[in-house]
Amino acid sequence: MKRSAPFFRLLPGLLCALVLLLSGCWVPERYLARIKIERDGSYRVAVEGTAVHHDTWLAVKRLQAEIKAGKLKPEEIKKAQAEVLAPLFKDLEALKGDRRVESVSSIGDGRVRFSLIGTWQIDRKLLIASEFTVPIDYAVGQDGSMRLRVKDAVETAEARSLGIVTEGTLSVSVAEGVEVLEHNARKAPSSPYGSYRWEIGPGSTTPPYLKIRLPEAAPPQGNAQPQKGLARH
Repeated sequence: MKRSAPFFRLLPGLLCALVLLLSGCWVPERYLARIKIERDGSYRVAVEGTAVHHDTWLAVKRLQAEIKAGKLKPEEIKKAQAEVLAPLFKDLEALKGDRRVESVSSIGDGRVRFSLIGTWQIDRKLLIASEFTVPIDYAVGQDGSMRLRVKDAVETAEARSLGIVTEGTLSVSVAEGVEVLEHNARKAPSSPYGSYRWEIGPGSTTPPYLKIRLPEAAPPQGNAQPQKGLARH
């Protein structure tokens, strides 16, 4: 797997996001993810691992059952295998055109190995933000704090329905001046330059979260009201 210098140097510390994992047809399997939250609310995500293409995974299993039952002639098997894998290869070609995807390749049975990196922005004008194509959901409190939830880091109902176990390691580091008020990390950093770490294993259902306050987001004074904004879904 391709390992770029920025992956390790700029993100010392996901899932998440991630074009592959948020596209709706991929199910996370194993991953190593790193997130760096900056003072201005931007955050950079790097993740590498394996995922399962939902439709191809089911089609491969059905084909394997038919072959085992002797329902296909030898000359029919190769053609059937190509037809089953065609949707997967079509989606892979589309992903290769995304600049956030460093590498992605099929490793058999509807599974892929991938590496990707991207940057997103927290919009503090919105009290609640939940979008399908971003790694982090968040809610802004009246005191200016924000509760962040890393999506798709834990085992989903879809993964369980396919019999897929999701395992991963997630680390989140914050820039100097970003205050962490609360978290559910398994391990907290011992220095300002460390990272919060989560180990995701079979049966994990509680998404990783952090409650933070950005330097520019001071608590409102007197009768000041929190910023208004439309929630995104």
